Amino acid sequence: MKLKTLPATFCAAAMLVACGQAKQDAVEPVACPEADESGIIQIAPGLTGKITNRGYGRAAVAGDYADVHTTLWLHDDNAPGGRGTEIWSSGGVEPFQFMLDSGQVIKGWDLGVACMQIGETRELKIAAELGYGARGKPPVPPNATLLFEIELVKLTDSNRPAAE
Repeated sequence: MKLKTLPATFCAAAMLVACGQAKQDAVEPVACPEADESGIIQIAPGLTGKITNRGYGRAAVAGDYADVHTTLWLHDDNAPGGRGTEIWSSGGVEPFQFMLDSGQVIKGWDLGVACMQIGETRELKIAAELGYGARGKPPVPPNATLLFEIELVKLTDSNRPAAE
């Protein structure tokens, strides 16, 4: 008798696990910070953003794969737009892909790319503690404030279809 109830028990347990997993996989709406009257977004202490081109669709969330084009400058208050020495650019040819909130990139990117939409271009001003810190990362010097221009060109999650 016990052998007959084992398959039914297993199926019931599997269904409960699957139902719980479906709840966990459901996409929760993300509370994204709003821009002030000058277009500046206060994302976190030491991290501000400015949307220079609006995007469309859902907001990027932790676990998404973000494909971006980017340029990095050392922030310089005396340079036009704060754009000091240009350090690196993807050149708009091959996007750079990373998973949000996985530690693959500096913390300023994980926080600053979250809430972006496909097609959006955003400038991120990132304090050293959310960038490369006191150690730097050549050619970025120690304690450098960074200025990135980031365009989100593709957003993908393994649990959802790709959105382009």
